[in-house]
Amino acid sequence: MNKIHAFITASALLCASLASCTVETYNGTSSRSAQQFNIEVTPYTTAAQEGNAPAANTPAATQAATTAATPQETKAPEQKAPEITAPQTTAAPQENTVPPEYITAAKSIMINLNDIDLLDGGAVSTGGDVIDDGMYRYSNVTDPRFYSLWDVETYVESRICGDLLYRYNEIYTGDVPMFKEFDGGLYYLQGGRGCGYSYTGEPTVSNVTGGSFTFTVPVDYFGASQTLVIDAVNDGGLWKACSLNRQ
Repeated sequence: MNKIHAFITASALLCASLASCTVETYNGTSSRSAQQFNIEVTPYTTAAQEGNAPAANTPAATQAATTAATPQETKAPEQKAPEITAPQTTAAPQENTVPPEYITAAKSIMINLNDIDLLDGGAVSTGGDVIDDGMYRYSNVTDPRFYSLWDVETYVESRICGDLLYRYNEIYTGDVPMFKEFDGGLYYLQGGRGCGYSYTGEPTVSNVTGGSFTFTVPVDYFGASQTLVIDAVNDGGLWKACSLNRQ
């Protein structure tokens, strides 16, 4: 019994001696005890403390390692069909429109031409006084537009020019003029003649050059349809017909 008691006491003293060696600790491991027993101790670190620590041997970790080891298939970039755009079209140029002032001028010329042709054809008011001039008989003019040969000439030349003046100069000049003065009075040659232009449509203007233009207009000519081609010029600020042809 004494031997057993002595052994127990020795064991207790040895444990007490060992306990007295673990006074300082670091991260739960005694550095002094490690030095005493020559044990290399690696402090425990968590994955959070050491970012590149190997993952635990779990099924998820194993699968992740396998995935990392397997070369990933590289996807080819998605091919897009080329965009097809409708061809750009340019609107057809609009036809040049004639400024409205030329249409107005053409209509005014049509009226003036008709007046001159009527004047040449006998559409003049006359009175009872008659004078025989050889083979021709003249009646006294009562038309309020004209009191002298000068009035007639001014009226005609303010409406036509160029070739048309030669065509209608018989109105106030020549061997047998339409108007003639006798003893200071104005007289007109008697006789009925066809006159005037029977327009059947609107004028169509072309060849505008600023100071001149051409226009065509349909007319009735003794039951037949014709087209007048008229050249107009700006003469001293007035639009006048200077030539006329039939088609």
